[in-house]
Amino acid sequence: MSETSHPNPGRGRPAKRDAVVSAARVVFGRDGYARTTMDTIAREAEVSTRTLYKHFGSKEELFSFVLEQSATRVADAFCEYVTEGWARADGVTEQLSVIGRALVAHRLDFPEHFTLVRQIDAEGRHFPRALLDAWQQAGPMRVQAEVVRRLQALVDRGDLRAADPDRTALHFTALTTFESTNASTERTLTADEIAAMVDDAVHTFRYGYQPAT
Repeated sequence: MSETSHPNPGRGRPAKRDAVVSAARVVFGRDGYARTTMDTIAREAEVSTRTLYKHFGSKEELFSFVLEQSATRVADAFCEYVTEGWARADGVTEQLSVIGRALVAHRLDFPEHFTLVRQIDAEGRHFPRALLDAWQQAGPMRVQAEVVRRLQALVDRGDLRAADPDRTALHFTALTTFESTNASTERTLTADEIAAMVDDAVHTFRYGYQPAT
């Protein structure tokens, strides 16, 4: 596939364009990239194929736009959640719990986005490097940078001991999200269940990264 640029936001009627983007998010997540056709997206959006192509010139262009827009929305929500919770938190344990709950919550609050991400994991060979890089910069790298920044603040304050901030953030993310990521998809986790998972993970993390006495 060739690299494509994002469409001009001013092209076409906004309501129809929004309908196309919303429909594409659903269809790509449901059918996967390779099996999705522009005709299917047009039917889902209840627009003509001609209208669809007025907004997006190719399937790759549409997928790239949907993925980057969705990743930006998820990262924005994550950073806002952490900023607000961090300000109210009392002490290192609560501050770590805020980050952990944000990591779990954004995976559960944006199911359509993470369905798209699973499609990337399964069909990564179909996508050009530029598309994947744009997605990483819009979403995952921003989330990771925010986790690193917050953990480094705790290290600087003397509440944690860590020589490699990036690796520390990876350890923290793995501990706080593993259980919820691998939980049954047949039902939604309750707030109490999420809190218990995160609290246990934070306890384990603090034990491994506590400052030397």
